Amino acid sequence: MTFIGVMAAGKPPELGNLIDIDKIRYDDQGLVAIAIQDILNGGVLALGSMNREALQKTLVTQQLWWVQQSQVQLWHPDIMPESIRYDHQGNFLVAGVAHSPSQLNGSAGHTLAGLFQVICDRRDHPNSQSYTCKLFAGGDNKILKKIGEEAAEVVMACKDDEPQAIASEVADLFYHSLVALAYHQVDLRNVYEQLEARRQ
Repeated sequence: MTFIGVMAAGKPPELGNLIDIDKIRYDDQGLVAIAIQDILNGGVLALGSMNREALQKTLVTQQLWWVQQSQVQLWHPDIMPESIRYDHQGNFLVAGVAHSPSQLNGSAGHTLAGLFQVICDRRDHPNSQSYTCKLFAGGDNKILKKIGEEAAEVVMACKDDEPQAIASEVADLFYHSLVALAYHQVDLRNVYEQLEARRQ
């Protein structure tokens, strides 16, 4: 899969950011396929089509426009693309978005991305009854202590070869690691980027 062109997040998009825009191959109806992808977990949120007008509007407005029922329409008013890539070999576009899963499929809390958003919300809107908020209030030492404890419990569960316990302890380790990320203002997408780099 060969991708060309990136529209960087946080920067005004320009047509020049998408390399060889004039070389995108449209079908007989003037359309090219596009996949809208969650950049945090890699899931495909929607599949559709773009024509040249929709692509240009996307790059100019920083909102996703696509073709539905022969009309160029806005995909979602609150969700903006963070990247646009063109697969020259497969002849399709990929728009990367960071979003609240609950806005689209109600899955918040059921993925790492959704859980991370909940944790960040607890950080930004403290609630004295929340265990997550108590971890934040305890600071780095409390959070790191929990990570150490959970890591040891993962080791013990693996040594005992108990699949259910392993899954439970790894879930606890993931959760407390996400709390550490949020505490130190590290975006989860940075972790995904590091994992992706290890696939090279």
